[in-house]
Amino acid sequence: MASTLLTVLESLQVKIDALNESVSSLRVRNRMLEEENESLRRTIEETRMERDRAKTDSEFLAVSHRLAQNPDTIIDARRLIGQLIRNIDRCIEMLKE
Repeated sequence: MASTLLTVLESLQVKIDALNESVSSLRVRNRMLEEENESLRRTIEETRMERDRAKTDSEFLAVSHRLAQNPDTIIDARRLIGQLIRNIDRCIEMLKE
C-alpha cells in the first residue's frame, strides 16, 4: 500500500513538473505575442498616418492642378498651399499644448 502511494505521488510530481514547464513556456510565449501585438499596433498606426498624409498629398495635387493652367502657376500655388498647411499644423500643435 505504501509503495503504491509513493508511486502515485511520484507520478503526480512528474505530471506537476510537466505542467509547470508547460505553464512557464506558455507565459513566455504570451509575453512574446503581447510584444508582437503592440509592435503591430504601432505599425498599423504609422501606416494609417502615412495613408492619411498620402491622401492629403493627393488632394493637394488635385486642387493645385485645378488652380493653375501652366506649370509655373502650379508650383507657386503648391508653395502657397504648402505654407498655409504648415501654418495650420503649427497652430493645431500650439492649441494642443
